[in-house]
Amino acid sequence: MSEIYTFIDLETTGLDYEAEQIIEIAAVRTDLEREYGRLQMYVELCGGRVLPAFISELTGIAPEDLSHGIHPFDAVATLDYFAGPHSVIVAHNAPFDFSFLAINELSAESFVCTRALAKLVEPTESASLASVCARHGIDLTGHHRAMNDVLATIEVFRKLAPIAEARGIEYRNVVVNSPERPLTFVPYNATVVEVSAHST
Repeated sequence: MSEIYTFIDLETTGLDYEAEQIIEIAAVRTDLEREYGRLQMYVELCGGRVLPAFISELTGIAPEDLSHGIHPFDAVATLDYFAGPHSVIVAHNAPFDFSFLAINELSAESFVCTRALAKLVEPTESASLASVCARHGIDLTGHHRAMNDVLATIEVFRKLAPIAEARGIEYRNVVVNSPERPLTFVPYNATVVEVSAHST
């Protein structure tokens, strides 16, 4: 039976998972040959939070989009149900996404961080999603909208995972820590690999 992956992306009100919250979740469940489903949810603002103007400008998400969104805890529970118990969770910057999921009591037993994968395969290049996509001719129209980033992450994984496997590079449940982007959260069950400063 083919392995099932659930590719995810979150948009949030800011970077600090202890002070900010999720505003959008997108996911695609696939075995890389067949797509089994897509999920996209807006998440309501809680605790008196407002949507910062720069986040609205970056993502294109407006406050009215969130006015009928799902409560963060319920949104994360829905994502967990969608992914299922045996899915490998894939995110481009897993420590970031997983920090917000952990606050809402969700962790992944098996995961791939495609940012770590990119850093391990191309250590002297930028591992940002935009840079990886540009190098490999992957479409990233509408960057910083969750579903657009999910679809791009699928293609990044398609390109880079076979290279890592051919070189014997271990990338599953691996995150990278580097001087230019130190880890602020280490996901459950993760191995941390230290890399030298080259590119962000």
